[in-house]
Amino acid sequence: MQIKLKNLDVVDNRLIVVKVEYPAAIKKYFLTKYFYAKYDVDVSSIDESILYIPAVSAVIPLAWATGTDLYVSKLDKTFLESLNKVRMVMKKWWPKLPLSTKIYVEDTISNKSSGSKYGLLFSGGIDSTASYIRHRDKRPNLIMIHGTDIPLNKEEFWRKVKTRYREFARKENVDINFIKTNVRQLLNEKLLDAEFGIYGTDLSWWGSFYHGIALLGLCAPITAVKHIGFLLIASSYTPKFIYPWGSHPLIDESISWDNLKVIHDGYNLSRQEKIRHIIKKFIDNQGQYPLLRVCYSQFKEFNCGRCVKCYRTIVGLVLEGIDPNKCGFNINNNFFTALKEEFLEGKIKLDDDNIFFFKDIQEHIPEKLGHNLYNSKSFFEWFKKYDLGKNYKRRTKRLAILSLNRIFCRYKFLTRNIQNIIKTVMYFNRSIKDAMDR
Repeated sequence: MQIKLKNLDVVDNRLIVVKVEYPAAIKKYFLTKYFYAKYDVDVSSIDESILYIPAVSAVIPLAWATGTDLYVSKLDKTFLESLNKVRMVMKKWWPKLPLSTKIYVEDTISNKSSGSKYGLLFSGGIDSTASYIRHRDKRPNLIMIHGTDIPLNKEEFWRKVKTRYREFARKENVDINFIKTNVRQLLNEKLLDAEFGIYGTDLSWWGSFYHGIALLGLCAPITAVKHIGFLLIASSYTPKFIYPWGSHPLIDESISWDNLKVIHDGYNLSRQEKIRHIIKKFIDNQGQYPLLRVCYSQFKEFNCGRCVKCYRTIVGLVLEGIDPNKCGFNINNNFFTALKEEFLEGKIKLDDDNIFFFKDIQEHIPEKLGHNLYNSKSFFEWFKKYDLGKNYKRRTKRLAILSLNRIFCRYKFLTRNIQNIIKTVMYFNRSIKDAMDR
């Protein structure tokens, strides 16, 4: 059983298209037969052994999870070797998955370039902004991707993001590059969540298995064109977060191609420490407030100010005396009163990762707060001792939802007779419920 990556084509010097052939046994996991990544620089002169890296990165986690072999006609030798290092890490993390994949390459190339510049995967969030500030003196080449955290169909919002961060790069006198890709439309993530989410920390394919290697792999053609020798990917967690995660020093820093070194940046700093010691210091020294984009729950404004990611960022900023309204948010003096009520009423449900981030904030609340920005002082006095477990989103409920998703995702692959049986059962159950309600 083998996934084959074939017929790599560079269209108009910037668009990489690769045909993906897969066996019938894993057809259900694919939504299309073609992977693509479009760059804003000419990549036509780059060797195919580098150009195949984004496509390989897009399918290799699935190959590992299903025990499927992979064939590619040409690949960078260093990258090929690094994949085995990553596989061995994942094998320890997820012993119940096959991870027995063999990679067959017709032509293995030893690329030896002399890149010395820095690159940074950049989203505009707390982590990547802190990494930029930490390495500002190296003038890292920023790399933003359309099709990962911002869906491809959100074109208008993507144009807004590009415009704002292109201006930021111009003011900072650094290069910025943009990539457009169908990496998250290549695979059926809903089905993958349902099939493999049970093994993951956040019960998702993207978070627990996929995003680190997928994001890094997409950068390979850019690093070759721009002579980047050091690629930064900002940490989300610290060693205190003991769960496997798709972007982790053991994974990210095992990945390499050519002479490139990947750096999982900021792993020794918690998110609140990044705000306190890096972003706050930058604001105080430079008089500039970074535009933060942390919200993934909508794609109209940079931040909605009403989701958990926005809440934890706003709280973290205000704790350090930073006005969130100068960083891309919009709150008023009633914000913290309303937020306390939402916690107490159980309206805010927290996964393991959000519990981790809010506990980090709690640990950094001083006994006496020196400011009352947006009437926050009484909130922090209360929140310091608040039991976040009351808002914990129970894993059992989420597993039940995954089980239902698994059935629905598999429905179209079932025989007509089985589909009719499911319809009959669902209709019968609905009729009983309606009768009981009456």
